[in-house]
Amino acid sequence: MDSISQQTVRVTTGILTAGERAFLRGDNKVEEPDAYRSNVRYRVRQRMAQIEDDLVLLREAGEGDVADEFLRRFDRVGQLEQEVERLRKQVEELE
Repeated sequence: MDSISQQTVRVTTGILTAGERAFLRGDNKVEEPDAYRSNVRYRVRQRMAQIEDDLVLLREAGEGDVADEFLRRFDRVGQLEQEVERLRKQVEELE
């Protein structure tokens, strides 16, 4: 059995709140959907800025490995670049 630290736990500090998720899925109706959507976009940008600050703090606190793990997990461009490089090497080996 997994320990508490090994279990996947859904946290409330995501990029979207439960209400925002429900709205974007169409499950939650609001009086002014355009204004609400604009506010959601603003809040998401604020949360992304906070994540950037948190990653800097993690590095400063000696927890750079956690920051690196986060970046690896969400760095799709980097993953694609690595895949392209891997495929280039395979092509070179075939030539």
